Amino acid sequence: MQQRISKFNRILKIREDSRRNEQAILASERSEERAVINHINQLEQEKTQAIRDFSTTGAKMISANDLWFQRQFIDAINTDISKGQENLNEVRGRIVKTEARLVERHKDVRIMETYIDHLKAINFQEQLGLEQNELDDVATMQFSRKEEES
Repeated sequence: MQQRISKFNRILKIREDSRRNEQAILASERSEERAVINHINQLEQEKTQAIRDFSTTGAKMISANDLWFQRQFIDAINTDISKGQENLNEVRGRIVKTEARLVERHKDVRIMETYIDHLKAINFQEQLGLEQNELDDVATMQFSRKEEES
């Protein structure tokens, strides 16, 4: 029984390692998500500033080329924001998948822990039974000796 418990403890360790790996991947993906969100926010601020600059140039005399370049700059920022949103959606999709795998790993660990606890309880009951049998044998021998002496 101890060998079975040891065997399943080794399996449990492997499953716990797998769960820790998934947790590390999830932490990495969440960090990446925060970085992408920060980048998108930075681009949004740049866009706001560029639009503000574009709208204030109406009072000044500037060339059509300058207006076109300012508009192109705003369009480039919009393109970067769109790419950032796509990247964010991709990262969030990976996070959802990693969370699902992590839940499965956690379930596997819990099942294994429950089974090992069950084996330990059975082993404990068997040990108690063996001890009780030994005590019964000792009591029987002592009772037999007292009967022989009488």
